[in-house]
Amino acid sequence: MWLNKLLYSSTGEPSLFQELWEYFEKKYFSVDTGRYEHLNIGSGGLVTLQRIVLGLFAGIIVAAAMIVYDKNRLGAFVRTIVREQCLWPEKAKTLSELGFYKNSGVKASLRSPNQLGKIVRCVEKEAYEQQVEEARAAYAAEHGDDKDFFMPGYRIDFENDHFYIPDEEHYRAEIRYDEKGSGWRAFLLVVLLAIVGAALVCFLLPEMLQMVDNMIDILSSNDRYLTE
Repeated sequence: MWLNKLLYSSTGEPSLFQELWEYFEKKYFSVDTGRYEHLNIGSGGLVTLQRIVLGLFAGIIVAAAMIVYDKNRLGAFVRTIVREQCLWPEKAKTLSELGFYKNSGVKASLRSPNQLGKIVRCVEKEAYEQQVEEARAAYAAEHGDDKDFFMPGYRIDFENDHFYIPDEEHYRAEIRYDEKGSGWRAFLLVVLLAIVGAALVCFLLPEMLQMVDNMIDILSSNDRYLTE
């Protein structure tokens, strides 16, 4: 619905945005090819190639935006923990006390072992894991090994659990999630390079296809020569 409003005016005529997009698409992102002797690429194939190229570079831009967004969103949580001096288990605080209880992004990241889960510690989770190791050792002592030992993994209670960043690691966390290094300048550079790259690939694609066609012609000529 919002896309239609963006592309078309209230009278159903193309909007200024659509006219600008069509102009830039034809001028910088069109794939103009001639007739190839061995490659059967029709107009539909050219449209597909153009969409693949544009989709690839659009994906790069979206991925860069997600990285920057996550860094800023998660960085606010890390900086709050450091500012509140939650650097030891006894100083840990709940998400509500830190002001992030309603932040679904922070919750999802705390569950992940590859994001905040590598930096932010949960007091209750550490205590549970200690209990698991003690139970594992007792099981192994009784049965000779622990291959059949099982205890479920810890499930974070976001309402009551307490979080902190170890004192010896908070400097690294601050550097990684530094507010000044939000990455928006780098993101704009990625956008610019992606646009230029997409235009360059669309411009060079006909030449690359022609090279492939020429190589096929040379190979097929050699095959005919060898069979004669």
